[in-house]
Amino acid sequence: MESRSLAGRWIFETSSRRPWGSSLLPPDSRERAGGRPRLMTLAELLTPERILLPLEADTLEEGMVAVARQLGSDAAELKEVKRELRAPSPRSVVWLIPGDSRPGAVLGISPDPLPGAEGQAVRIILAIRLGGGQGLESGTVRTVVSTLADPEIEAGLLTAGSVGEIMRVERLMSISLRGQQKVRDALTPMSYRIYPDTPLSEVADLMARKNLAAVPVVGEGLQVLGIITSGEALQHALGSQGRGGATIPGIRARDVMSRAVLCVTEDQDLLDAAKMMANRDLAQLPVVREGEMVGFLTREAVLRALLSGSG
Repeated sequence: MESRSLAGRWIFETSSRRPWGSSLLPPDSRERAGGRPRLMTLAELLTPERILLPLEADTLEEGMVAVARQLGSDAAELKEVKRELRAPSPRSVVWLIPGDSRPGAVLGISPDPLPGAEGQAVRIILAIRLGGGQGLESGTVRTVVSTLADPEIEAGLLTAGSVGEIMRVERLMSISLRGQQKVRDALTPMSYRIYPDTPLSEVADLMARKNLAAVPVVGEGLQVLGIITSGEALQHALGSQGRGGATIPGIRARDVMSRAVLCVTEDQDLLDAAKMMANRDLAQLPVVREGEMVGFLTREAVLRALLSGSG
């Protein structure tokens, strides 16, 4: 971390605490390539020992417990977890399991229909756990569900006589799994912060020299007190020029800053933050971690992240 000041009023800080961006996996499972984490296919998570053929159960509930145990989840713990189920067809369910454990998947295929509380007669249960508390990106969920809904794929699974045959269902096994993108994936780390009593002339000079669209105003605990945009600084600069002044005398950051600041946390869903920015016509959003500002979310960074995630 480096810091310096002009008249002791503003600080320059290069943050070295930027967290791992997270598209799917925890750090020990990621390969950095151009700053983007590696995706995994379903086949990499669905190892042969995690294919239950046959799935031994008498009811859908028993089948789900067996699948969860094979995944390494505690059955009692699962009662506290909201089950996210998708039903590609009357004979199959996709179970998305959140959790902080390592990612994994289990596929169970029952020789007989497993009756459920809502009249289901399920034979195929596919459970996917991403780890890191993440959910699957919505496009990935649609791909998994539509693939299992294909009668040819479903028939291939139901008639498979071995684990090897199931692993050769290429269209299912080759699906790339992508987790929900978080704000941290598009975070622009903050380098400059100013205090409320910083002279606006110094703020304007900083923004002009460093080409900053906005700069946060923080308190002693680095909590966000307000934001000054280049537009606001320009308005006051033009006002002072109109009075024949070459500076912005007597004006402090607190006199100019916008105090009603909408912030997001780094673990919020990126798509939700993007919708918020679009609906409120915001060029950037401050990003906070435990009340301390750590960076900005900008339109350009959001676009880059969302477009890279659609490929």
